[in-house]
Amino acid sequence: MYGVIDIGSNTIRFVLYDVQDGRIRPMLNKKYTAGLAGYVKKGRMSEKGVEKLIEVLTEFSDILPYIQIKEIFCLATASLRNVENADDVCSAVKEQCGFNIIILSGEEEALYDYCGAMQSVNEPAGVVIDIGGGSTEFVFYNENKISKILSIPIGSLNSYSTYVKDILPTAKERKDIASAMDSAISEIFEKSPDVICGVGGSIRASVKVYNELFPTVQKGRVEISALESLLKVRRDILAKAILKTAPERIHTFVPGLVLLCTVAKKWDIKELTVSTSGGKEGFLTARLKERGVL
Repeated sequence: MYGVIDIGSNTIRFVLYDVQDGRIRPMLNKKYTAGLAGYVKKGRMSEKGVEKLIEVLTEFSDILPYIQIKEIFCLATASLRNVENADDVCSAVKEQCGFNIIILSGEEEALYDYCGAMQSVNEPAGVVIDIGGGSTEFVFYNENKISKILSIPIGSLNSYSTYVKDILPTAKERKDIASAMDSAISEIFEKSPDVICGVGGSIRASVKVYNELFPTVQKGRVEISALESLLKVRRDILAKAILKTAPERIHTFVPGLVLLCTVAKKWDIKELTVSTSGGKEGFLTARLKERGVL
């Protein structure tokens, strides 16, 4: 088996994969909501943030002696690539937990998102979007060929931290979040994709909450307008639905949904398909192909 630890701005995941029939298959998926982006002040991760990260990674390292694992990869995305003291954080993790952290650039993260998404969706053209806690990645592609890759430092958690005072954002706060994303992507000129291939927890959660509130379970492609209708649901009803389906996202759900709807509006995209695999799977597949395992 092989392991991947994904240190995100909001959550930290530990996934174990087995290789079966030339494909990787998840066997164990453990997630912690650490909210590391909330520990970044003036561009640096605080001591409490480092302690939180080490606390979670120590739990993972304690599991390893009981597992027959060939190799483990520890990845970090916007959680560390956007902080000035990333080298110090990585050194502390290495010293106390034994993990060598690989910090992915925004473009690398987007590319692995695309490679992972293509393992579980059949969309020959579109845009892969991963709305993380501290950044959003885009991969535009057509006929299974990439035309543009980019990453912007706006995600669900840092949008919440920047614009929202309470748990759920007000109408004005939602507008501020949408304006920030709209401004960030205003100069990206691409032909309007037919569909969004959604990667990551923010987009998966939007469909889960919609299915919780409405009896018709969404399968295959999902209408963006259906998800956008969640923003019109009464705040108390929406909060209860989030707590039932994705309680760890009670504060980041609406910011993430606003970012998704803003992007869809920018390129007039009507439909979304959700990938069950993403950057972790894309990274591990690439590494195992290099080693001749796949």
